Amino acid sequence: MRNLAQRGYSNAQVLAMLKAHRTIAFDYALLNQDEKLIRWLSKASGSVSFNSGQEVMGTASFEVLKEEIQGNYYTTDMRIAPYFKLLTPTGWLTWPLGVYIMTTPKQSAKYGKIHSQVECYDKGIILKEDKITDRLYIPPGSNYVNQIRSVIASAGIKVVNIPSSPLTCSTGLEYDIGSEKLQIVNDLLYAINYTPLHFDSAGIAVSAPYIEAIGRNAEESYITDKNSVITDGATQTNDLYNVPNVVVRYVDNPDGEPLRSIYTNDNAESPISTVRRGRKIVDVESVDDIADQNTLDAYTRRVAIEKSQINDIVTLPTALMPHHGYKNCLYVRHDKMDIGSKYIEESWSMELTAGGIMNHNLRKVTFI
Repeated sequence: MRNLAQRGYSNAQVLAMLKAHRTIAFDYALLNQDEKLIRWLSKASGSVSFNSGQEVMGTASFEVLKEEIQGNYYTTDMRIAPYFKLLTPTGWLTWPLGVYIMTTPKQSAKYGKIHSQVECYDKGIILKEDKITDRLYIPPGSNYVNQIRSVIASAGIKVVNIPSSPLTCSTGLEYDIGSEKLQIVNDLLYAINYTPLHFDSAGIAVSAPYIEAIGRNAEESYITDKNSVITDGATQTNDLYNVPNVVVRYVDNPDGEPLRSIYTNDNAESPISTVRRGRKIVDVESVDDIADQNTLDAYTRRVAIEKSQINDIVTLPTALMPHHGYKNCLYVRHDKMDIGSKYIEESWSMELTAGGIMNHNLRKVTFI
């Protein structure tokens, strides 16, 4: 989750101002494909969303004046970067909300002007639409992260934040002509138990080693107290049906040693465990590539934990907040709904208008 500190204000001070009576506004920058400013859009509105379950996680929808996106650039060459603004005693504080690539706009006439409605994607769409034009062979001993960075760079994405790893390929890997570069990158990231590739609010490509939700500290709290930014409409769903308590992942590798990992939830305190249910609900899938047995064990446990979180899902509407990103860990206390726990944010969406609502889709952090 983004640190909001700037211009002499600490993160805690900014959060306090965001959760108090506040004045907010939004700016929209029109950028070229090199992300250089073309102009600030004078009449624009929109919404942004982030869904960690999608290949291209960031999406947006904007309405702008057609005359402001015409000129020396094709629409598909341009990008829109919205900014969240908070008025403070010393002036406006500003945070980016992503960089979005425009698709072909839809035109409409309003108030004597032509408006363009534009659906947009974050820069993950570059890697999804860019495919390899020759067979890609990654030889044994290749460093996974170096290969990942190379594929990303081949798509023209220059700024990347992916920590190094010592893990190397135990066997050769091969991708056919036409394979999406995003799929290749995510395959290699999963093989070392990193998070899938996503783009942060500044448009930087990001991935990092996976950290179990159970061991994470809450990065933000939403509480129904006197300073609450929670609005009406929260919902909670509890569904234990078909949640696995045994997870099996295996690699059948004709060129190397076959690997298998089994994680069994036999925790008597867990409502979905083999002990509590008196039976096994088994989830089995093959894995195309994994770095080694330890990584496969960690990945299998990761799958078991993530699948267990579907039994407690909360939708939480709040005031707009500018610091959310990929799978943030939140503490939620909603007294009327008897909720008080840590949750992982699977997705969120923001309506970019003063008084707009931010919807958070959350899954409870479950001990298994």
